[in-house]
Amino acid sequence: MRKLLAVLALTVAPTCAFSQVPGCLVGRWKSDEALTLADMRKHPEVTERAKALFENRFFGRLILIFGSRHIGSYFEDEQGRADLSFDEVRVVESGSNWATLRSRLLGVEHLQRWGCENGRIYAVITKWEFREYFSPLP
Repeated sequence: MRKLLAVLALTVAPTCAFSQVPGCLVGRWKSDEALTLADMRKHPEVTERAKALFENRFFGRLILIFGSRHIGSYFEDEQGRADLSFDEVRVVESGSNWATLRSRLLGVEHLQRWGCENGRIYAVITKWEFREYFSPLP
């Protein structure tokens, strides 16, 4: 029995650690301010101070480039694609249209749930767990 468990641990664990992100996340995406703020407003627990911050051009500028195992990001008015670097993405858990990913985004390590919905993607963000939506770029 121990041998069977050891074999399973050696074969299944590496597969999970290096799984690819769901295909619906792969592509170029831009933060969608209007959809994100609409979702934020569905969460009455978001404080007025936080709302004021988020409603002042906080969203709508972040560009993401998802690969099958890497992610790159930049703010559209601060960095060009020539300077873009990619960081490894580790799939912690996933389904056909969602994944919990461990990655570095803008230099900070994140454990974040991502999903796909109606041709867009979203990340569940902040302590209030509203969605930041991203629309596809050409």
